[in-house]
Amino acid sequence: MDLIRESELSYAPMNAFEMKLSYVEITRDSPNNQYNSHVHPECEIYVNLSGDVSFMVENRIYPIVPGSIVITRPYEYHHCIYHNNDLHKHFWILFSPSENQRFLRRFFERRAGNENLLTLSSEQQMELNGLLFEMLEGGESDLQRQYRFLKMLCLLDAATPARLQADVSFSDVERALEHIEQNYAFPITVSALSKLSHVSVNTLERHFEAVLHMSPSVYLKKKRLGIAAELLYKGATVGEACRRSGFSDESRFIALFKKTYGVTPMKYKAQVRP
Repeated sequence: MDLIRESELSYAPMNAFEMKLSYVEITRDSPNNQYNSHVHPECEIYVNLSGDVSFMVENRIYPIVPGSIVITRPYEYHHCIYHNNDLHKHFWILFSPSENQRFLRRFFERRAGNENLLTLSSEQQMELNGLLFEMLEGGESDLQRQYRFLKMLCLLDAATPARLQADVSFSDVERALEHIEQNYAFPITVSALSKLSHVSVNTLERHFEAVLHMSPSVYLKKKRLGIAAELLYKGATVGEACRRSGFSDESRFIALFKKTYGVTPMKYKAQVRP
């Protein structure tokens, strides 16, 4: 008996995009350490191989073990938190979404600061690490490059989102982070944060340094600058980005932005606008 099975398929092309892949061995005190804070217009994939670290995305802190994967989409505030100066080995992948969101479900079909931490089975983890080392070696054809990138996305789609958070140990830090997340556009002082968190200013600052290795005021400044960068990317004027991110002085905002990003807000907007 004859059997014929047919299917008509339509394949949407993937837009061209830029990608950077790095294998990194670094310590907390290395001058090349780039994970103090991180906000950018690209998608990012972090794959941990070793090191005593946690990973913060928005106001959520994730525990990290070998094999942990952290993904962020454009302008999700994130940084790696070092607990000591042990060697930290990881892969770091940065790529532009380039209107390819339909292929990037894990990155865009979730709320900011949620489901950033992914886990794979041991077999899938070995497959992912093998793909990344092969991509690092280069010398592959365009077809092989695209296959490996899409295979990596398929593995991420199969990964399990880990909903657990690291034990922050200090409830005052958690309360302060939550308040900043919800009210960054309004005036916030460290004194007000300490009262809200039911501790003294000195205690709150000490606990922030213990957990995030920065003061509340530095974290607030970084958070606002990240929000401002995203607003500029989305088309806001410099004045709008200044006000909506919580800065009250436009001249100071421009100076801080240039110090952080290396260019003025106006030049940054011209560079990153799609």
